[in-house]
Amino acid sequence: MSNGRGFTHPASAQLLQKESSVCLARLRRMRRRLLRWYRTNARPWPWRATRDSYRIWVAEVMLQQTRVEVVAKAYAAFVHRFPTLEALASASEEEVLAAWSGLGYYSRARNLHRAARWLVAHGHSAFPRDEALARQLPGVGAYTAAAVLSIAYGLPCAAIDANVKRVLRRWTGHGAGASDDRWRVVARALLPARAPGDWNQALMELGQRVCTAQAPKCGACPVALYCEAANNVGSVARRTASRQGTQAEVILVDAFWVTDGGQRTIVERGAFPFLRHLWLPLLEVGGNGTGAARNHLPARVCVGEFRHAIVRRRFRVRVFAARASQRTLRTLLARAPAGAERRLVTTDELERLGRSSILLKAWHLWERHQKSK
Repeated sequence: MSNGRGFTHPASAQLLQKESSVCLARLRRMRRRLLRWYRTNARPWPWRATRDSYRIWVAEVMLQQTRVEVVAKAYAAFVHRFPTLEALASASEEEVLAAWSGLGYYSRARNLHRAARWLVAHGHSAFPRDEALARQLPGVGAYTAAAVLSIAYGLPCAAIDANVKRVLRRWTGHGAGASDDRWRVVARALLPARAPGDWNQALMELGQRVCTAQAPKCGACPVALYCEAANNVGSVARRTASRQGTQAEVILVDAFWVTDGGQRTIVERGAFPFLRHLWLPLLEVGGNGTGAARNHLPARVCVGEFRHAIVRRRFRVRVFAARASQRTLRTLLARAPAGAERRLVTTDELERLGRSSILLKAWHLWERHQKSK
């Protein structure tokens, strides 16, 4: 409930007033100004044009660990393919992974699919309004639940992620050592009674575009006047921590794009330990020249290479093109590693599989090589 000043959590507001050096009156002015900035400057992403809880949920899951510009391209195609919760629930995992191709972190797609199936099986036709129930769904944590509930249903839930905590830390002048409980108190105290979803999105937008982790743009910030860090040169809250740790080792991987001379290609799933659920070209790690695939493909041609990252691992992938005889194709198909599966597929079939970004990049290099011949 509101306390008459637009705050939905009076107890949090009282605690904030007691503990913070930034008074609530200043924070209220800051909030009004930030909301005005957001409503004027918010980027017109397609998920912001709907209040459909399912579609907002899909967008929030996609936005986890994937740049918003990449999500914008994939979102429209995904919701066109699966326009409703029921449509997603009735699809196969293969279909869902295929639609997720290019976004990475495929466990998100599998969790989204599992959650949709559970909801439909239990009589739900939308994302649940109950926060406790929502957080029981696979892949739905506190942030995702709060974001969907506030944006889709207008419920007073504060969405707190790393971006939001950074903004709050700078506003209040508290250092990085403040506890998560502290940021929950601050976020709840600031949450407006009306349009909490707009407020959550305004904080996210500010953190993504202005109050960035590296080199924050304080001169362009609509609320810099009220920010402790912006008004205190050398503030602990404004400084950004240097990135520590050693450079990640680069792992050499050879990818073999093997065709029958026509439109069919060998792909495999389950052999590469970092992407067991997705289809890939034949891969060999290490580039030491002793792999089974290369031994059967003496006429292979290197068509290019690329860099790829999976979580904290870095890969240098060399792509080899090879045309194989029917006998060689049968041998390669029969010699899939234990627990793995290999298929000979057409281009059309490949489009419908759950493909990794490695496969898409290798495919592009192979096609470029074919056009240059």
